[in-house]
Amino acid sequence: MKFQLRKSPWWCYILIFVISQLSAVLIPVVAHLTGHAISPGSEAVLVGGLFLANILAILLFLIFRPGSITWHSTIAGVVGRKGRRTLISFLMALPLMLLLNLTQEVFFPEIPDLVGEDTFLLIMGNPIGLLTVAVLGPVSEEMLFRGGVQTDISRHYSHLGWQVPILFSAVLFSIVHMNPAQMPAALLLGLLLGFAYWWTGSLAAPIFIHVFNNSFACLLSVLSPVDDSLVHFLGGNTSAGICAVLCVFGLYLTLLAVKKEGVKPL
Repeated sequence: MKFQLRKSPWWCYILIFVISQLSAVLIPVVAHLTGHAISPGSEAVLVGGLFLANILAILLFLIFRPGSITWHSTIAGVVGRKGRRTLISFLMALPLMLLLNLTQEVFFPEIPDLVGEDTFLLIMGNPIGLLTVAVLGPVSEEMLFRGGVQTDISRHYSHLGWQVPILFSAVLFSIVHMNPAQMPAALLLGLLLGFAYWWTGSLAAPIFIHVFNNSFACLLSVLSPVDDSLVHFLGGNTSAGICAVLCVFGLYLTLLAVKKEGVKPL
């Protein structure tokens, strides 16, 4: 069964994202810039806005979805050869995300965070907010940026090579976060998600990776509400250093698996 009603240009998906997310994103950003913290009484408004924004984004995607995405190809991403590539992509994402977060915490700790830790903790303290950040957000963003933007760019600019649509969608994915503290991670994660989507031919791989990434961030916040840094979670600098070395080795092994599987889309 085709996932399609019509084919839409890449900018349509960015417009959907902006329309659906803008109000929810602007609340904490404006509050931070004006020196006002989100009060506990505003939690329901913030969480409700974020939840509805992602639901709206998913619904709009299902109306303006790209023709190349099918239910069959997405479900097939968890079985057979697609499933094997999805697993390899996921295993590659684990060390890469840990290395990225450790690098940013240790070497670039002063990058401005416009959302603010207090706002994030408020969202994490609400079950709907937790569900939205961990699951709904990743699903809606993968539909729009990989399923929408990257698919449309690939359709019209395939002559430029497979790397261009991945880079294009990743850069846009980073920019629309509108938070300097999130942009470096969003760019690198976007590149990985774009590669996983292109390599497997299914949205299952980037959705799984994105859900895990956000869920892990939520787990850190819940388990360490006072200090949710990854270094603190791992037990200090020594443990974090050992983890970094293991991540490099794990990333090397997964890259060997990619090479063995073949760097060509299914």
